Amino acid sequence: MNLAYVHKLLVAADQQRHGFLKVRGRHAKHEVRLMAAAGLVDATLSDGKDKSFTAINHLTDSGHAFLRVFKDSPPADRCAARIEGMAGEWNLNP
Repeated sequence: MNLAYVHKLLVAADQQRHGFLKVRGRHAKHEVRLMAAAGLVDATLSDGKDKSFTAINHLTDSGHAFLRVFKDSPPADRCAARIEGMAGEWNLNP
């Protein structure tokens, strides 16, 4: 799991006032599956069929704990991971 990427997804999902964060792209979908498996989020996972999608429905207590751990120093500041095109990876207003 890419911690810097996961942190950005969790922050974006946590900032949603009404509902879920729909994600696009193979990488984003894969990370959301890993996040759901790790218990960080409750998610709707695409089954590959028409009109199916992947979305973060809400953060779990573990997801909120993850954010608290990195509150003062996000993982992106701690590692040299380069993330490009992040804004295009999810739809903030589905």
